[in-house]
Amino acid sequence: MTALLCLCGLSSAETLRLKPAEAAYRVVISGVPVGMEALISLGLETDGRYLLAFNIDHALLKHEEVSRFRWHNCSARPEQYHYRSSGFGIRRGGTVTFDWPALSADGDTPYPLTPDSVDAMTLAMISRCYLAAGVTEFEFKVAEPAGLRLFRYRVVGEETLETPAGVFDTIKVERLYNSRRRTFMWAARDLEFFMVRMDHIENALVRGRIEMTRFSWGQPALITEARQTPATTAND
Repeated sequence: MTALLCLCGLSSAETLRLKPAEAAYRVVISGVPVGMEALISLGLETDGRYLLAFNIDHALLKHEEVSRFRWHNCSARPEQYHYRSSGFGIRRGGTVTFDWPALSADGDTPYPLTPDSVDAMTLAMISRCYLAAGVTEFEFKVAEPAGLRLFRYRVVGEETLETPAGVFDTIKVERLYNSRRRTFMWAARDLEFFMVRMDHIENALVRGRIEMTRFSWGQPALITEARQTPATTAND
């Protein structure tokens, strides 16, 4: 689910500071809830950096993504991105460390960055600004462990959506692929464009969904835990 986790949005002005928050989601596979809970947390660290984290901690699947970044006028400057995932016999992971003065990233191997590069999590923060401003198509150069990739999105329309957390006035966004895969996300206006649902269609047989079950503003406990977690690699 890397980079497709959330459109956690700003409410209006580009100068607005990101507000710490936490949201929980139930995981549904092929229409069946599978007893997994996903958590998305946005917090502010003591040095002024933001930390955005996504976690699933279940006996069958463990997944963690963490991004530390600076934020100014709807511009995200990531400093480090890390992910690790294990389950069903598969283990993956990787880290990207950003060297902005040198315009380079240290991933699986070093590679050059562009000034507007983001990581797989911070693109969600910038998407908040686009949705608030009424932008209907946008793209990002995303720094992943293997190198830069282009992610493209378009707004599909507006929709009133019912979730376990309530009914929301949402903007529906699609990620565009060069394949038959499809991903849709719904961002709630009343929650400053936090994502309330995401559907991913890998093929005719594999379909997944996460949908919000609860939401709260304020510094999340998960941020304190993630702050203590050192970056690791796929070989850990």
